[in-house]
Amino acid sequence: PADEAAFAQVNSGLTSALCGAILQEFGSGRRHVPLVLASSTQAERDNPYGRSKLAAEEAVHALAHETGNPCTIFRLPGVFGKWCRPNYNSVVATFCHNIANDLDIQVNDPDAVIKLVYVDDVVAEFIRVVDCLPSGLSRGEVTPVYSVTLGELSAQICAFKHCRESLVSERVGTGF
Repeated sequence: PADEAAFAQVNSGLTSALCGAILQEFGSGRRHVPLVLASSTQAERDNPYGRSKLAAEEAVHALAHETGNPCTIFRLPGVFGKWCRPNYNSVVATFCHNIANDLDIQVNDPDAVIKLVYVDDVVAEFIRVVDCLPSGLSRGEVTPVYSVTLGELSAQICAFKHCRESLVSERVGTGF
């Protein structure tokens, strides 16, 4: 965002407000409210986005510790697939958009390895977890996780674009 404070407002602020509402439900003797937090591996980094994700995790941890409310935190790597937006939440969507529209892509380190999960796998795991959340805090994990270098990713997406000229399709349907 244009203002880095928006990270805290959206990530930690919204999560804290949600935890507060669940705490009120718990305090009134009502049932537990399962909570799944989609955090990010960026929570391990000391930047405004990472700090806001870590603060959101801490709010969920406090709720689970104080009440035993079922909470699961997922630290997601990069996500790709439908609904991802270029220049917002997915390097894959950004590369696809830019390459398809003959726009430049920026690859600072082509050998940098990134980890990715497919959005349908994320949704399926969230649904599975909600159906069987244990009391207290748990950590969730989405599989499979795909590893690819930025150079390989950009080359693969470029190859898909060139299929229109060569009329030869790239390998699809297995793995990443």
